[in-house]
Amino acid sequence: MNLGRIVAKEMAKGNCKIEKGNILGGITPSIEWQKWLSYEPDFEKKRIEYLETKKESELSHEETNELNFYKRNKLFAKLFKIYDAKKCTPSEYMLVYDFMSNESIEKLMLSKLTSEELEYAKKEINRLSEIPEKELSIKVNEEKNLEIYEKLSMVDSFILHVIANIDFVRNNKKLNEKINYQIEENNVMRQRSFYNSLNR
Repeated sequence: MNLGRIVAKEMAKGNCKIEKGNILGGITPSIEWQKWLSYEPDFEKKRIEYLETKKESELSHEETNELNFYKRNKLFAKLFKIYDAKKCTPSEYMLVYDFMSNESIEKLMLSKLTSEELEYAKKEINRLSEIPEKELSIKVNEEKNLEIYEKLSMVDSFILHVIANIDFVRNNKKLNEKINYQIEENNVMRQRSFYNSLNR
């Protein structure tokens, strides 16, 4: 029994959004999915055009799967738009929920960027991951505004996604360290209290 799906089915009745993944300020995973699923780089457009010139009987098994993959992306781009507007049916809602649960947005991002864009992204991510934590957090907070995010190029959107995850992991690590420190402090206080009560 999948408890997540049971909860999602109940949420679908009221069209309450469930987001699977990290929320970057005003940028929800569904907004990211919508941006990347609807984006068709030039090389992808040319490939789709080429595949669509062929008759169905002329397509190889791999080409049929590839064309179906592109069509599926277009369908889900529309579904995510409806999902964000909270206008989808319960069955459409579950399609979106299952998609977010089972698909990798990072894999999709990587497939839509050119080698040159990936090289640039790699250098920029390495550079940004070296800057002080506070500066990185400020940069992430500036760019995770929806208005700014919509204007970002695809490669810059990818960079933001990666550095926001780095920032999240760093902040989470800090939080865990603070919690662990507090647990240790509480244990010390408890031991002192116990020791004092024995020596009264």
